[in-house]
Order: sequence, then structure tokens, then C-alpha cells
Amino acid sequence: MTLDDINQQLAAIINSGDPTFAQAAQYIAQATQAAQSGQLSKDDLAQILADCQRQLSIINDESQLAYKNTLNTIITGIIAIAGIVY
Repeated sequence: MTLDDINQQLAAIINSGDPTFAQAAQYIAQATQAAQSGQLSKDDLAQILADCQRQLSIINDESQLAYKNTLNTIITGIIAIAGIVY
């Protein structure tokens, strides 16, 4: 997964019409951009991503599992690209 793939998937979720996941995707996108520009450390990004994954883990609604799985894949991709270990 490349950063372009991640950004495209985040944009799709942001524009999905599901307010819960759109907000989460926007938050992840902003944090990733802040880390890329040096405004956020790797440790801070790791904490934000871990918090997002914890929040996603409580969602069990069948209709939202696709968004949940996509965001978890995106988070895993960002972790791999950034070389974050937590």
C-alpha cells in the first residue's frame, strides 16, 4: 500500500456519507499530513493511530464493518510507511 493508495481510500471514506467514519478518516488524514510536514512526531502519530484503532474496535454494526476494515488497513499501511513500532 502506497501513500497515494492510503490518501485515495481516506478520501473515499471522507466522502462516503457515513459521519462516524468520515470524521475518523479526516482525523487520520490530518494526523498523517501533520506527521509528513514535521508538525507531529512519529510517537504522536503512533498514539493517534492506536487511539483510532481502539475506537474502531468497539464498532460491531454489520453495516459498518467494511469501513472499519478499510480504516484498519489504512492505519496498518501508515504504520508500515512511517516505520512506527508500538
